[in-house]
Amino acid sequence: MNKKDAYVKRMQSTALYLRENFNTTFEIKKLEEVSNFSYRNLQRIFKGYYKETIGAYITRLKIESGAKMLLYQNQTISQIAIKVGYSDLQAFSKAFKKHFGISPQRYKSKKEDILTSIVKNTKVAMSFYEERIINLPEQKVFYKTIMADYYSDKIEEVWDELHEEVVRLGVNISESESIGIIWDEPLISEAIRCNYDACFTLPQDCDYKNKFSIKVLPEQTYAVFTHYGSYGLLQKTYDKIFGNWILNTKYEVSESPFLELYKINNMHSDDPKDYVTEIYIPIK
Repeated sequence: MNKKDAYVKRMQSTALYLRENFNTTFEIKKLEEVSNFSYRNLQRIFKGYYKETIGAYITRLKIESGAKMLLYQNQTISQIAIKVGYSDLQAFSKAFKKHFGISPQRYKSKKEDILTSIVKNTKVAMSFYEERIINLPEQKVFYKTIMADYYSDKIEEVWDELHEEVVRLGVNISESESIGIIWDEPLISEAIRCNYDACFTLPQDCDYKNKFSIKVLPEQTYAVFTHYGSYGLLQKTYDKIFGNWILNTKYEVSESPFLELYKINNMHSDDPKDYVTEIYIPIK
C-alpha cells in the first residue's frame, strides 16, 4: 500500500468510526488510535479531506439522523434527541433549527408533504409493497468510501478502484456479492455530502490483514425491493418507496443505512434485464 492509499484509508476509517459512534461520548485517544494521527493533526487533515471540521461533521450526522427518525419513525422528539446524542430536547431543537431553518416539531408535521413531494410528477401505484422481509446475518466486507452525489460518476469510479485493488492483490471475488451502503438520505443531506461505501463481501479464505479497509455489517432485518434497469433509473424505485411504501407500511424504518445489492450488472448492455438491483430498507 503506497503512502496516498494509506492516508486515504486512515481518513476513511476515521469517518466510519464517527458515523458509527456520533451519538456517543468518545475519547480523543480513541480517535487518535483509529486515525493514527495526533488529534491536533487529525483536525487539520480531516478538514482538508472532508471540507468540514470534525465537530461540524459530528453535528451534521446528529441532526440529519434526527431528521431521518422524524420522517421514518414514530418516536417522540425528546426520544430522538437523546438517541442522536443530545442531552435534552432544547439543545437538539436549537441545533436542528440552525441547520434546517425550522423546528423539529414543524419538520415532523410536514412529514407527508416532504415524502410525497418527491413523486408529484411520478405515477405511483395505489399500493406498493415490499417483496419480502429478510434478516441478513453479520458479514465482513472490504470497502472503499466516497462522499459524493449518489448519481455522480464518482460512484462508478470508486467501484473501479476497489475492483482494481482486490485484483492487484490476487483476491478471488468471483463468489463475492457487490454491496453499496447508502449512509445518507438525499431528501435530508446535501447531495455532495452523501456518504457511499462500495463493498465486496469477504471470501472466507482471504488473508486480508493490512491489505484492505475491513468492516463488519451487523445483523439487520430489511424490507427488500427489486429494481430492474440501469442505475440511472434507480430513483424511480426509491420514489415509490419514499412516496408510497413508507407512508403506508406497518414497519418502522430504522436508523441503519440502506443497502443496494447489485445482483446482475452488465455495464456494457442497454438491456434492462442486464441490471438487477435489490434495495434493502432496514426495519425494526
